[in-house]
Amino acid sequence: MKKLIISVGALLLMSSATNKTYPSDQLCMSMLNINELNEWIWQDYQNGKITEEQAEMYSELLQETYTFIEDYYQHLPDGTYYEFDLQTEHNY
Repeated sequence: MKKLIISVGALLLMSSATNKTYPSDQLCMSMLNINELNEWIWQDYQNGKITEEQAEMYSELLQETYTFIEDYYQHLPDGTYYEFDLQTEHNY
């Protein structure tokens, strides 16, 4: 749980920094990391470590963060953009 909070916090800080551009590969890796975190959330739910309500809330937060990064990624000045989706069976 602490890893999730730290990871999301770091991603939010990264995405909210002003006058700073990130290489597209860094943004791509951030999006892939969010996918991985989302999978871990649902594995924790399936293993009984968290409730379904918690899993939905965390997944929603990750989706929101993913969308912020994706929006920034789509507006890169070099025109580089790769489309990703949270590839989980538990998308809400």
